[in-house]
Amino acid sequence: MVDERRSRLGRTARAAACALGITVGGGLIDGRALEAQDPTSAATATSPATASATTDDAPTLGRYLDALAQQRLLAPETGTLPILREELRRAEALYFAQRHGDAALVLYEIVESPRFADFTESDDYLGAELLAASALAELGSLRTSARYLERILRRGTSNGYFGPAYRRFVDVTLQSGDLRTGLSTLEALDLQGAELPEDARNELRYLRARAAYDAGDLDAAEPVFAEITQRSRFFANAQYFRGVIATRRRDLAAAESAFCSIATTGDQERFTFVVDDRFFQVKDLAWLALGRVAHEGRRGDDAFYYYFQVPNDSERVAEALFESAFAMYEGDDYDTAIDLLDQLEARFPASPFVDEATVLRGYVHLGRCEFEEAAQLFVRFAERFGPLVAEIDAILESEARQASLYADLLEEERRVESRAARAEGQSEDERAAEARERVETLPGLLLALLRVDPTFFQLHASVRTLEAEAARAGRLEDDLRGLAARLGGTDAPAAAAQLEQYQTEADDLRAQLTTAREMLAGLAANLDALRRGGAPAADRRALEDELRTFTRRVNELGRQLTRAIAATSELEVMPEVPAEDVRALLREDARRARRFPPRIAEMRERLGGAANDAALRSLRDLRERLGGLLRRARIGRIDAVMGSKRRIEIQIESLAAGRFPAELIDPLRVQGLLRDDEEYWPFEGEYWADEFDETIPLDELEDEEAGEVEAPRGDGEASDDAPSAEGDA
Repeated sequence: MVDERRSRLGRTARAAACALGITVGGGLIDGRALEAQDPTSAATATSPATASATTDDAPTLGRYLDALAQQRLLAPETGTLPILREELRRAEALYFAQRHGDAALVLYEIVESPRFADFTESDDYLGAELLAASALAELGSLRTSARYLERILRRGTSNGYFGPAYRRFVDVTLQSGDLRTGLSTLEALDLQGAELPEDARNELRYLRARAAYDAGDLDAAEPVFAEITQRSRFFANAQYFRGVIATRRRDLAAAESAFCSIATTGDQERFTFVVDDRFFQVKDLAWLALGRVAHEGRRGDDAFYYYFQVPNDSERVAEALFESAFAMYEGDDYDTAIDLLDQLEARFPASPFVDEATVLRGYVHLGRCEFEEAAQLFVRFAERFGPLVAEIDAILESEARQASLYADLLEEERRVESRAARAEGQSEDERAAEARERVETLPGLLLALLRVDPTFFQLHASVRTLEAEAARAGRLEDDLRGLAARLGGTDAPAAAAQLEQYQTEADDLRAQLTTAREMLAGLAANLDALRRGGAPAADRRALEDELRTFTRRVNELGRQLTRAIAATSELEVMPEVPAEDVRALLREDARRARRFPPRIAEMRERLGGAANDAALRSLRDLRERLGGLLRRARIGRIDAVMGSKRRIEIQIESLAAGRFPAELIDPLRVQGLLRDDEEYWPFEGEYWADEFDETIPLDELEDEEAGEVEAPRGDGEASDDAPSAEGDA
């Protein structure tokens, strides 16, 4: 019976620690969604090394285990080194199977239980702490992860886990966004006179430089970036930031030197493997940066060379093709620009550069004085992207359409993952054909052009994590109350009928709000179909007004429901019990579990609002970009018409002066005199000895070919200026 109680208590305590805001050593173990204090800015997230002040009195897993030991429900003397190693092996298997939550639960039993207090200096215990920190970091519990890492670092540089823990702490700090607090934690470490290893010094330098860079202090950041040695995993990142800083200072030579130090590193050199596969992503960015620096310096050929170095399997190929085409256009190399644009259109028909590439192609034709082709391109651009601008305007004016767009973006994210998995067995032509089909419709074209801020997807991923954790903790409150009641001698806790009634009503209201939003999305889709079908705006105006009104009312009802759910957490008052009794801890956690649903609802609304704001910013940027391109297309069409008119005027002036313009001479006249295996080379200003002499009559050439007449020669050998009858036709 005692063993059964111990097992049940242990399982419940671990479940509470993972699913709720129960603290371990004074810090919340909530997921990545609940840890962000401000979902709109990672830089304002709570410090990974400091706990929230509001959780100081919360039950911690350590307090649970101590209380269990005091009541003899957990025997400290049962912990041995072989048991510790067996638990660690089990946790490692779970961790490498990507079951990070389950691994964290097993590791809590090692690093927090008094059973293993005698082995805190052993390598196995240190390994358990590092693995627990890694599992928590994967779950997004950055504060607790940093706390375990700090415990390892405080033991000094002599332990074998100092280096890995230092690296992991830097990773957690960078992920949290609060670089200043993490940096102060590392600088405050008491190493007892020991010197930091070289790798740790580089890690600290990078963190200092990044903190200064993010704060806008470029003068302080640049020399620290320069101190990072080539053996550091952050060397490529540091050089890239140095190049960016030099570019902002308009020192293009220094920027090119910094980017070259990354790009010219061979893929098989030993320093390449100091980093992981992210090095190749930084290297692709470095080649792009070199191309931009050369382009900014009006060195078109160098820019083309740098852009050409981006490998074909890189995610940046479409970007490199477009920017190199623009560089060639500005360098007056129109033929190469057209060739690059043809490649971009053929290989990446659904790239975010398809709109700008179309306008650029029109201006390239203008540069070649091909006015008719340019005018046709500008007209087609307006016909294709004009309706898209109207579609974006309708989305920006309607919250219901915005909600549909957010859902489409999340669905597109899943489709992208599916296409990536399917693309391994497809040829490049098949992928291009599939992409071309996607952009034939306005919604598909919008999703292809919309360069969504990654924050949108990151925050929605946090929402999904939050909902998954909430589902796991759905009945946690009832379990905690039941366990507390059993410890008190009863079989079940007192019923909370009133609270259950409120919960049921809240669920019904949520379902009704979901139905209302689906109906509004359907109404918005029908109105869009009417608009695309040519329905007059006056006929749609009343329905559009009603759609906006109902959308505002539904959103306000959703906010009121969130506030009402939050109020239900204050309906119950828990009885007072001794502070360190297990029942007291369970009841306190049950009370906190009561507040969990309103916290989830509030956080879901905050995260969703911040994510949607990021998507709206991207949509407004696209609207502004397309509006500018449409204006450029109209201006380009005017230029094409004026250029065509001016060319006709020049031709008329030439005819009036008795000159026949060369472009009006029938081009087929010469072609008609050539055999299938012959090619005409027009006169380019000088004759070479081996070129065809057009001054020789055609019948003499035919006789010469038949062997009846010798090739004409001057006195002696033919001079350099004398045309030769031999050569290519």
